Amino acid sequence: MQYLAAGAHGPSPVIYIVFAVGGAVALWCGSNWAFDVRGISTRRAERIRRRSEEASMAAGRLGGAPTLFATPGYLRFLGAVMAGAGLLLLTVAYALWHLG
Repeated sequence: MQYLAAGAHGPSPVIYIVFAVGGAVALWCGSNWAFDVRGISTRRAERIRRRSEEASMAAGRLGGAPTLFATPGYLRFLGAVMAGAGLLLLTVAYALWHLG
């Protein structure tokens, strides 16, 4: 009984799978955002920018300044960071698999 509690069966493959799947998803989504494959993020950013300008005009302010979060460049930067995190997770999963 005491050997079961100590983990005599070896490391669980679930950890490797979680890291690998998480890394693959982050890499996929991040590269789609970074390269803006279908133009979704830039269209969404443009819509957000227009809404913020309309809201500032309605509030009486002149020339509403677009926020940093509404720029396509910022979304592409976030995509690149997410893709980098995905590569890091895949590297960690590979290292854990080889280290046992």
